[in-house]
Amino acid sequence: MHTRRSFLWQTASATVGVAAAAHIAQSSEAASANLARPKAKGIVTLAIVGTGQISHRYLKQVKDSQRARFVATCARTLSSAKGRATEYGIKEWFDDYEIMYDKVKPDAVILATPSSVHAAPALAAFKRGIHVLCEKPMATSYADCEAMVAAAQRSKVVFLALPYYGTPAFLTALNYLNEVTLGVLTGAEAQLNISGHPRANWYYDKDTAGGVMLDTMVYPVAYLMEMLGPARRVTGFVNTLIPRRIVGEQVVESNIDDNVSLILEWSGGQQAVLRAFWGSSLYRGDVLIYGRHATMITGVFGDEVVIHSPDRPVERAEAITWRGEKDCYRPAVKPILNINGEGLIDHFVDCIQGLAAPRCGGAQQLHVHEILFKGYEAALTGRAQDLTTTFMPWHALEPSFFDTRSRPI
Repeated sequence: MHTRRSFLWQTASATVGVAAAAHIAQSSEAASANLARPKAKGIVTLAIVGTGQISHRYLKQVKDSQRARFVATCARTLSSAKGRATEYGIKEWFDDYEIMYDKVKPDAVILATPSSVHAAPALAAFKRGIHVLCEKPMATSYADCEAMVAAAQRSKVVFLALPYYGTPAFLTALNYLNEVTLGVLTGAEAQLNISGHPRANWYYDKDTAGGVMLDTMVYPVAYLMEMLGPARRVTGFVNTLIPRRIVGEQVVESNIDDNVSLILEWSGGQQAVLRAFWGSSLYRGDVLIYGRHATMITGVFGDEVVIHSPDRPVERAEAITWRGEKDCYRPAVKPILNINGEGLIDHFVDCIQGLAAPRCGGAQQLHVHEILFKGYEAALTGRAQDLTTTFMPWHALEPSFFDTRSRPI
């Protein structure tokens, strides 16, 4: 297949961030600019840039989809691109994404490259009017994140940046995110703690991966932002707890941040404590939403939603004892039995065809990444950082749910 340069992704070390509108102050008008231009309902053609392990997530979903199909793969080496294309019955493969974009002319592209190599292929796609679904994190510099969101808005294309939380458990939790069920919102907690990445590769290189803040903390931050809406400031602590790490049978010299704690504050005064680190023998991926009268427990991943409600029963939920706690209720959640049930590709197609607003659109995810990068700044300076971006949540949030001051509660 065609090639004209070694596939170094053209900017593996470059900061492609342009002076996008200062901080891109998002509004409902700006958020709506991320909606797709209406197009005929037909099969959406896709290309993928990056054919590592995570690429299977998308290739498997699309293989069984009636609404999208892959027409090309692209990787750093032509042999990798060809191998993945052959495995999934895809007809063309490349080691240069710009040549792929120009020759194949896909409707959309999925970016599954290492974290530091998201911005350049995204910007090249936006320039050509190609919709983009980007793996997390959006980029490893905030300037690149700003540039990507601004370019997508200029081109009026769909830009989805993971994490994606349109899952059955998340949607079920939203049904109970209200004053009737929980009382007034008083705070939250979220964490994603693991032992570490099992592969001794680029995950332990901060120039490529960005560290636990960008690789792991992005999940609890994105979850709370998608559920509760934009925050107003952040503070926290960040360090490298284990610089010489045993991974499998190797000793890895790790320069990533692997130990992160953040505190977020919303405009109503509610606070959330968030934790992510790579040093735990016990996996924890809990999310707790505290209300004045009840607490909702769910997870960054997983199918369970539990509500502790000692004052009154929860409608449409089974009464249970949960981890020794009485007065708990479990709503029914349809489990995701395999990757095809995740719904991400269908949502991407819906957005492209103008049938849905993005659930992890650029404006929302730029706010998530401002929190992450200002978390670094807060840790460095010892000062809380004000957040300047905002977004319009795709689901309704009652103002009274955040109101702890106008009446006795």
